Amino acid sequence: MLLREPTVRNLNVHYDLRFLGETGQDEPLILRAGGTSYPLVRHNFDSLSESGFLSEPKDSHPTHYCVSVPHDSSKVQFIRVFGPPDHQGIPTLKAAAISTSTSGKVFSAADTAKSILFLNPSITVLTPDHSDTVLKHMDNSDELSQMVFIIEQLKDGWNTPTVITDDNGQPVLDKEGKPFYAYELHPFLLNLTAGASASIKSKIYSDATLRGVRWNVQPGISHIATNQGNTAVSAVSQSGYHYNLKDGGPQYGVSVAVEKLTDSFELDLKVTNSFIRHMSVYATFYKGDGVTPIEMNDDALLALLRGENLLEVKEWMDALGEAEQLLLGTKSLKFIGNVSAEGTFLGIPVTEASSLFSFQLPTADPIGKLRLSIGSLGNGNSHSDADPNAAWIGIGATSLMELVIPTVSLILTVGTESSKMFDTLFKKVKFIAPTVYSIYTIVKDIINDSSNTGNDVKNMIASLADRIVSTLLTGSEFAAELAAILSAEEVEEAIPVVGWGLKALALEGTVAQLAQTVGEVIASPRVVDFELTVTMDATISLLAAADDGAQPEFAATAAYYIVTAQYSDNTTRTYRGDIQDSKVASISFELKDVPVGGKVTFLAAVYSKEGWLVGGGKTEQLDNLLTPGKGQLLASVNVKQMLYPLNEQMTYQHSQLLVQQNGQYSWQHTAEPPSETAENLGTGGSGHVLENLAGLTLNSNMGLLGYAWQASGMNIPPVDGDNGDNLQLYAFKNISYGPNPNAGVMNTPKGYNKAPLLAYPQLGTESGSAEYFYLDPTGDSENGYHLRRIKPVNDPSVPQNSPSREFNLTEKESWGRFNLNPASMAYHSNGYVIAVNPAYPVMQILQIPSSSQSEDQAPWAMITLGPGTREGLLLQPELVAIAPNQTVYVLEKGNQRIQAFSRGGHPVAAFVDPAYPYWINLVNHDATQDVNYLAMSVEIQGHIYVLSQYGNGYEADQYYLDIYTPAGSHLVTQKGLVAASMAVDLWRNLYTLNFQQISSPEGRTEPSVSEWTPSTPRKDGIQ
Repeated sequence: MLLREPTVRNLNVHYDLRFLGETGQDEPLILRAGGTSYPLVRHNFDSLSESGFLSEPKDSHPTHYCVSVPHDSSKVQFIRVFGPPDHQGIPTLKAAAISTSTSGKVFSAADTAKSILFLNPSITVLTPDHSDTVLKHMDNSDELSQMVFIIEQLKDGWNTPTVITDDNGQPVLDKEGKPFYAYELHPFLLNLTAGASASIKSKIYSDATLRGVRWNVQPGISHIATNQGNTAVSAVSQSGYHYNLKDGGPQYGVSVAVEKLTDSFELDLKVTNSFIRHMSVYATFYKGDGVTPIEMNDDALLALLRGENLLEVKEWMDALGEAEQLLLGTKSLKFIGNVSAEGTFLGIPVTEASSLFSFQLPTADPIGKLRLSIGSLGNGNSHSDADPNAAWIGIGATSLMELVIPTVSLILTVGTESSKMFDTLFKKVKFIAPTVYSIYTIVKDIINDSSNTGNDVKNMIASLADRIVSTLLTGSEFAAELAAILSAEEVEEAIPVVGWGLKALALEGTVAQLAQTVGEVIASPRVVDFELTVTMDATISLLAAADDGAQPEFAATAAYYIVTAQYSDNTTRTYRGDIQDSKVASISFELKDVPVGGKVTFLAAVYSKEGWLVGGGKTEQLDNLLTPGKGQLLASVNVKQMLYPLNEQMTYQHSQLLVQQNGQYSWQHTAEPPSETAENLGTGGSGHVLENLAGLTLNSNMGLLGYAWQASGMNIPPVDGDNGDNLQLYAFKNISYGPNPNAGVMNTPKGYNKAPLLAYPQLGTESGSAEYFYLDPTGDSENGYHLRRIKPVNDPSVPQNSPSREFNLTEKESWGRFNLNPASMAYHSNGYVIAVNPAYPVMQILQIPSSSQSEDQAPWAMITLGPGTREGLLLQPELVAIAPNQTVYVLEKGNQRIQAFSRGGHPVAAFVDPAYPYWINLVNHDATQDVNYLAMSVEIQGHIYVLSQYGNGYEADQYYLDIYTPAGSHLVTQKGLVAASMAVDLWRNLYTLNFQQISSPEGRTEPSVSEWTPSTPRKDGIQ
């Protein structure tokens, strides 16, 4: 960045202080700017005339002015207007403003409101041009207008001078024996900052000119294309196993990549942090079993470190006293360095801190795993046993650098030429290390408080703010050292106002606010783990299936294949290969450096050169280990020929309808779909009335459809009562979509007053497992909406009246919980459930624990992203679906697009349009009618299916099925496919939840289900 020459001019500063009332305006006032005080005097006719204000309307005239105040257009500063001392001897604060490159401005109550918002650490920038941009985003907002109104009503009561006290209630005194003080914002005003900040951040975090200054994006990785070359380096051991990074992310703004791994096991790892925070990095080495941590002393650790890491760790060891060494970890968890945000500090260029971590891996006994635990300020949803030990240094450094220093800097005045000052500060370990320890001592009880777990961090941040102000900033030694580094005497001037931004940030830490704002740091887990684990090679064989005793061969039109390896606890891998000769009986290829451990399922899809799916198959879920005696994993996939195309002429044709006759379900072959629409849904608690349809999901391995609906006349009681014959209740059900639908039938013995949701994996063990869940809708935001386990059945030999065919709704063990009630959710094969709700511009990501927990101990889903229009932000997220390659797709009604994400909540460049690589723009069929997006599903190649309803849905022509290609273009629209929900299996069969009402064998009111199949091409290619 080119630095412009500072331009300093003496200017008159004008203020409109009408909001103080006549008495307040007549008091002696002083303007404090850049460490200097200037008398602020009342305007008269002559001064207004000299300043050129008389030509303007009288109600826009300023009331006060200062003469010849130095104004440096290359800097930003926080200026304040003070009045006479109060009864405690504390100067009264009348007004405040952010002074930037803009000159000739008249400051008013609106600027006081803006300055309060600007001090929020998640909004602050420190360069004048960027500050002007941020301040302009505050204009013309209802939330700012509300703050201005409150200030005008409160007059000088918008803040209260308050003596700072210690834990014993005694005043904290400065070196002259005078009490420190703070200006506490009026509660009405402070509470308004949360909504105002959310509104502003939705704009500034979508502003491309603030990229790299206020926000940044690390593109996510949803899967790894192995035949494009493995980006992670690996070293080979003699056993056939290798080492490689299990999943480098990014996760919550941080990622890890292998830069070097030699045959002698010298390792370089690069850590990237895209959020504005400092993070501490700790390493744990594990023995060959991958479970037992290796204990080592400091000397042993130093013997393994290389380069700058070795020097940095030595500096921290030297800077911390004996008692303070606990910050550096435990016997097995070892501090190895820090990572800051890259390139700039809130717009000011700084020397990029080294993010390369170099080791010599232990070789006496080969390690089974290396774990990096990377920590910072955040919430307690980390799922890491290193939390909070791996976060203490990151918490302290972030509290100092990102929460305190920005406000101090604005008091001092800062600009782009301040880069050397910040470089000095960030690298001065002798100052940072003991300061971080001081912060640790004053906040450890807050962090460790069990009530500060989960997503609500309001109390934690508020308590942290109070402690930092009352204990750290008032320490004379700290203030003196910081003043020396910053070459300024005004550090203590920040104390009265530094709490504004911290308390505003704390208000954003409530679940209600996190659901409506961009909360990058406070919405992230305190600790994120990355693992370097053992890997291996695998050989996969595709075996052509033979029909009716014929010679086994692939389809005559087969041109290429794509194999997807879905791992139970690792990033999905994909491989694409060409088919040179379709007459062969098998094709084999090798995957390099794939994960070891857990389970894996291989999916194979064979395509013609036009992209038609002409064959497919999948394995069972396999143990992901070396095949004994082979030195690699060997697996084979039986591939069956298929004839289903997918092109712009394709249409779906109704094939089968679920019916009930003589106490049994059956599939009725019919080309005529049900004619009912949304108009046929009824209301009322009496009789048998189908009232609402709440979604459809499927699982391919077990061949199950699961769906939910609301009806009366189901003859089941509510979960909270005994008599439900005529109540309007929600229920859910499983059936088999194979030849015998009864094989998979399961029913709910009771009903709900809110809609339950189902989350089934696309694949899963045929016997069922903990991978099948339903969302219990009886929860609330405070205690959570809990995920409960389902044990599905798909066995015709199990009697229809067997207890195993009833969902167990009495099970109160939880597999995780959500603060915000999901409206759509999907299961990710790595053990996550992703959820959205259009009322909240966020994504909830739940990592499923290894075992169930009691409700009060169940882990919370992370709340991530926030409102906005750029990649990585959301508006009205209606639906979520997950592709076989594990890309997460979110349909946003507000942004009219489908955006691609990784399971860590980072946008994925999944589409080919260079202008919009992260999303597909949705087709709108009728701009005059409101659209309701009913369902989204993804087939094996990555085609995205969207079912929508326009208007009230009473007519068949108000329903549309749209299919988008994996590359992101719109392929085809089928008008008049009437359904309330739909799901597509891996092989493009379409299943719909219909508005048609049927009766179950038990006499329950329920909807019908249909199967649709794509049209088959003729040999000449004409439909």
